[in-house]
Amino acid sequence: MDDHSQYIESHQKILDTILSEFTEATGLATILVDTQGTELTAGYGFSPFCQLMRNNEDTRQLCQNCDMFGGRSSLKNNVTTPYICHAGLVDFSYPVTIDNQVIGYILCGQTKIEDKSDFQPIITEKTIWQDDPLFVEAYDNMPSTTPEKIRAGSQLLTIIINYYLSDIMSSHLAIQEPTNIPSQFLKQRHPVKTEEKIPLKHVETISNDTQKITSDRQEIIDALDYINRHLNEVITLDEVSDHVYLSGYYFSKLFKKEVGQNFVDYVNEKKINRSKILLQDSTWSIDSIAHSLGFSQPSYFSKLFKKVTQMSPRDYRQMIQEETRR
Repeated sequence: MDDHSQYIESHQKILDTILSEFTEATGLATILVDTQGTELTAGYGFSPFCQLMRNNEDTRQLCQNCDMFGGRSSLKNNVTTPYICHAGLVDFSYPVTIDNQVIGYILCGQTKIEDKSDFQPIITEKTIWQDDPLFVEAYDNMPSTTPEKIRAGSQLLTIIINYYLSDIMSSHLAIQEPTNIPSQFLKQRHPVKTEEKIPLKHVETISNDTQKITSDRQEIIDALDYINRHLNEVITLDEVSDHVYLSGYYFSKLFKKEVGQNFVDYVNEKKINRSKILLQDSTWSIDSIAHSLGFSQPSYFSKLFKKVTQMSPRDYRQMIQEETRR
């Protein structure tokens, strides 16, 4: 097929299903990009941290460069390749081919890992975001994972692609288990200044985020983790109680006892605090932020935001913009 965009369009629903269900199963973000790192599908499971990076004019190109070089590395070495992106997160990638031509790469991961000794940077540029309260807040709210989970996710996606996606493609995708990037590959690209600081706009620290919850009950720990990973969706008490294998009635009582507030108030507060991160990026419309957090009606989101913060989302954004200009 000469027009690869037609292929993507004709199989959009299948590709979206594969990516979204993989994210749901593993908790790892996914997206399909072309050979230049430009997005071909929606991103699934993107954290506010990555959303901010990709919507920031100073860092978006670096994200795309990492996507491009990560995909090229996996293609060059004929193996899936986990790597460290410019912002310090771990990704891995898969080449997608049609009639022996590479049309793009499936990027997965975008997760923080405490021990990154097994992975190498994919580009030498490094975004220094640690002095920016907005990015620090977003990063702190990201769940962590392990190298083992990265490799398990790799194996799962290998099976999905080779035994499902290949049935609708003209050629079989040969994908292997992740490995480290050979050092010589990193040296082949044109050098850039190491740890060049990418300027990021100063923003207000979000000071009234939901307090850190400590609980000895594994059911509550699992529930809080589930809520944090699904803030972009509608989250119900029955859904979470089923996830932790408790009845809705018992889970509701236990949650209130361990967390100190009822389930609905906790979820709403978490969603509003995440929206406050996104509102500080002017490229996101209020309606888009509402939909990205699982609110079907932006008007309800605005009403809830005002109930929690005592101001409308628009007024909050204006206040932040005025403070950053001082």
